[in-house]
Amino acid sequence: MNRVRAALGLDYLDAQQFEAVRLAKKGHVLGAIAFGSRPDYEVPDCPFAWIDLLTLERDAVFEVWTSEQPVVRDDSYGIATTRNEDVLFGCLQVDAETHLEQSAHRAYCSVFDAIDRLGYGHLLRVWHYFPRINADADGLERYRRFNVGRHEAFLSRHRKIEEHAPAACALGTRGGPLTIYFLAARQAGQPVSNPRQWAPYRYPESYGPRGPAFSRAMLAQTDADMLLFISGTASIVDHRTLHSGNVEEQASETVRNLRAVVEQARLADPRFSDDGAGVSFKTYVRDSRHLPAIRKRVAEAFGHDAAVVYLGADICRSDLLVEVEGVCFARTDA
Repeated sequence: MNRVRAALGLDYLDAQQFEAVRLAKKGHVLGAIAFGSRPDYEVPDCPFAWIDLLTLERDAVFEVWTSEQPVVRDDSYGIATTRNEDVLFGCLQVDAETHLEQSAHRAYCSVFDAIDRLGYGHLLRVWHYFPRINADADGLERYRRFNVGRHEAFLSRHRKIEEHAPAACALGTRGGPLTIYFLAARQAGQPVSNPRQWAPYRYPESYGPRGPAFSRAMLAQTDADMLLFISGTASIVDHRTLHSGNVEEQASETVRNLRAVVEQARLADPRFSDDGAGVSFKTYVRDSRHLPAIRKRVAEAFGHDAAVVYLGADICRSDLLVEVEGVCFARTDA
């Protein structure tokens, strides 16, 4: 069991462990996302989705978000949501086979409408998964078409990307719909930049008609705990991919970027400290043959006991071999 714990909790579990948590924390589960080939499994009473990614170390992985406060279920806006006093978890799935740009736009508009009506109008973290992320769709890569739809939804709902872009990631699956799940809050988080990288929404037009609408990380406060949501992070400096074809160097560059984001979070809010923090990583590997080299580098950087889940996935750039996202549940130095 990989665990980090705070007022908002995150566990990475197998099926048996998930069932135990469901029973022990009835009424306190915000949502769950399962990775791996879908077995015959009862859908739990919370926002839930299966995502068709290769699990590299287990049969299936359940990402489970829990709350110390009781949660309220609400599916009235076409999105499965649960919420406590401070945070809302939501999940939706839409068609990803055709017109991905329009699907992304409609999905994001639905998310914005739902969180605004429910009073949790600030996106903190969003996850996106859809098939054939690097494939061509009428002359434009599918990931770039997704970015156009997402960007236009921000504009149509009058959200300034520079101020409101959440932490995020987008990965390619083996099949299935466009799956989006997210955390939103009553209070705005604080976007965190990486001085080694351009803001994604300011990328040159060579990366597509619209830049990716996300921040490198997001700081959020819940009770006495501070959370740092680190976006999908890879071997990118400025806006360029470095070390094409070299998995060891890409993994090392990724670690340097992760450390830079954490340091920037300390500078952004002096109360933030990752000393003794619970940190959880999801690591996406394009080619499973690279897993030993990537695992070795991650362990060297963050310790052999670090909570890390490894998944096989296509990454948003075809020349990227590894991507790492993280959640840091940290104490605050008040």
